[in-house]
Amino acid sequence: MATLHLNTEQVITLVKQLAIPEQRMILQAIKAEQDTWWQNRLDQGELQMRSLSTTYGLNWDIMTEQEREEFIDNILHEKQ
Repeated sequence: MATLHLNTEQVITLVKQLAIPEQRMILQAIKAEQDTWWQNRLDQGELQMRSLSTTYGLNWDIMTEQEREEFIDNILHEKQ
């Protein structure tokens, strides 16, 4: 199978040549990929916050949203 190398502008031009339903399918596929990436980042960040809170003797899972926000705020200002 041959590989076609296209730059961004060429890809955009090709997508614009498609009918609207096909363009929508492409956008939905890109959005799904983006959503997966974002969820992975959120999950990773939450794991890091759990670990960090443990080093401060706190339990992330039983903290209220307000306590979590205060903890994060304290961490951010601690480094300055």
